[in-house]
Amino acid sequence: MSTTNIGQGGYEVFETGHSVFDEIMKLRPGMSVLLVDETFSEGWHFLRALLQGIREDTVELFSSRYQTTAQGMTTVTIDSLQDLSIQVNQQRRQKKRRIFIHGYLPELLVKHNTEEVLKLMEIWQREVTSSGNIEFYLLPRNTFEGFEKKARSIVDAVLDLSVVRAEGKFRFYVTPVRTNDIRYHLKNIQYEIRDGRLYLEWNGVLLDKLPKTFLNIDEVKKRITAMEDRFVVRLSEINPERITLSDYVLLSSINNRRVSEIRQLYPDIWDTLNDKIAEWVVTGVVKMEEVEPGPFYPRRTKLKLKNRLLLAVPTGIALKLVSLSKGFLGKRVRTVPLDAHIAVLDAVKRVIDYAASKSSRLRDDVRLATYYFGELSARETALEYVKRLEGTPYTTFRLSDAPKLIAITLKAGWGINIVFTHSSSEGWVFEVEDCHLCKEVKSEEPFCDKFISSVVIGVLGVCLKRRAICSEISCRAMGADKCIFKCSMVR
Repeated sequence: MSTTNIGQGGYEVFETGHSVFDEIMKLRPGMSVLLVDETFSEGWHFLRALLQGIREDTVELFSSRYQTTAQGMTTVTIDSLQDLSIQVNQQRRQKKRRIFIHGYLPELLVKHNTEEVLKLMEIWQREVTSSGNIEFYLLPRNTFEGFEKKARSIVDAVLDLSVVRAEGKFRFYVTPVRTNDIRYHLKNIQYEIRDGRLYLEWNGVLLDKLPKTFLNIDEVKKRITAMEDRFVVRLSEINPERITLSDYVLLSSINNRRVSEIRQLYPDIWDTLNDKIAEWVVTGVVKMEEVEPGPFYPRRTKLKLKNRLLLAVPTGIALKLVSLSKGFLGKRVRTVPLDAHIAVLDAVKRVIDYAASKSSRLRDDVRLATYYFGELSARETALEYVKRLEGTPYTTFRLSDAPKLIAITLKAGWGINIVFTHSSSEGWVFEVEDCHLCKEVKSEEPFCDKFISSVVIGVLGVCLKRRAICSEISCRAMGADKCIFKCSMVR
């Protein structure tokens, strides 16, 4: 006999053995559920995967033309509605608190008047309620339209299964109707069946069981802080359609990293990111895997003398020192050849233009992804050199160092020279000399922003440990004489 539990509303919840399904549907003992699918096969596969943990408590009812001796499968005669009712009610009285699956409904509707079948189902409602069973009626969609419409109003709940073809793949969805939790009413929930197990979408992740949620977000944050050098973030299988692009890119950037490394990579937004990671842990989007501690770094925040000297000299000299093969940095900072830049940017432009012809939203997504990964690349490079130069990632550069950090980074990374036309405690304005990033490019909006602003925000975030804002206020691709950027720190 299947077990029940008391839901938050104070009523009994019939447990199917699938914790995600039970949390979504919260079926009560004595409920009738109409399961409508595309081809009369998806429903069977769905229910068998759903109920595999309680097969002994499941009764599958077929017409007598199916000869079977399999466990849980029972044949009934459908030539007479009265005989059928007697057989089914006998099963109900013998097997209470079980799950019944009525798989003969299409054959029954071919043999008998639909109104009589509806009347029989109405009469059965009382028997189902007294038995405490959950009973599923399987029906192929739009095959018996009049009956289907009326049956939806008779039963206690409906599960609509649908199949959508997208990008050459089939996606399967279940849509609850009149679920006991209003949050899931008429919500399309993706599902998959793998190796006989049912995976349902939960907060953008396909799960076969609910994550352990005995910890709340604050408790998870405390554990993350205490174990940041021993926890590695592992990304679960998520549904990109159910989360924002910014969250998806962020998840991709922190996957398989130690929490301590993530904190070093995003010190400027760590408080917000820590909240997100804790929420993702609780909802099962990511998992924390405990590993051996990483390398130890001293918590020194003051710059070493040679690096203070590097930043104290005029920007032009600092750039020459950076370009040396061996010198201040102890290792040559590689720059990308101009021809390679032009080739890459031309390819990016073609991809964006192609995407725009298909979908304006896709065009925006491509630009946003380019921006995010430019920022991530700058953060990773800055963190690598801070560790190598300072022996620790915790060094905090001075605000007055920002112009030289920007100039050195853009010269080393993009091979471009800049001139600062304004500097103050409020921020900076700089011009790009002969910008090759937008050479021969025509655009209705700033073109270089996603390449330069993203890098500036990334390097200042790692080095100053503060969030920066940077935007292109003038671009040659739009017909301006120069590419000009404005940058400031978030207070």
